[in-house]
Amino acid sequence: MYITTELHGRSATLAPRGDIDFEDLDELRASLAGLPDTVVEVVWDLHAVTFMDIAGLHLLSTPTAPVQVSLTNLPPQAVRLLEMATDTFPEQGWGRHLSTPVDPGPVRTAA
Repeated sequence: MYITTELHGRSATLAPRGDIDFEDLDELRASLAGLPDTVVEVVWDLHAVTFMDIAGLHLLSTPTAPVQVSLTNLPPQAVRLLEMATDTFPEQGWGRHLSTPVDPGPVRTAA
């Protein structure tokens, strides 16, 4: 895994190259944790990601408050993963990372 980090004032772009899987999750989280405290927006640029499994969802779930996290240049396989995650777990809000956000509809609660 190779990760390029670019700082743009109060935002940062992180661009991993290769697969996003559990083997690389700690390195990706370390890149996120290593950003300056002044960063309030993180963009994950996935243009060079060849595969992303559920570890990518775990990465997106990494606590970053108050940092806003977004994705760009999603490869088709990552889009399919996010669509399936949105369909399966609508309350998690995975659809917000898609270029055309998916409305999760009403959130189901246990009775």
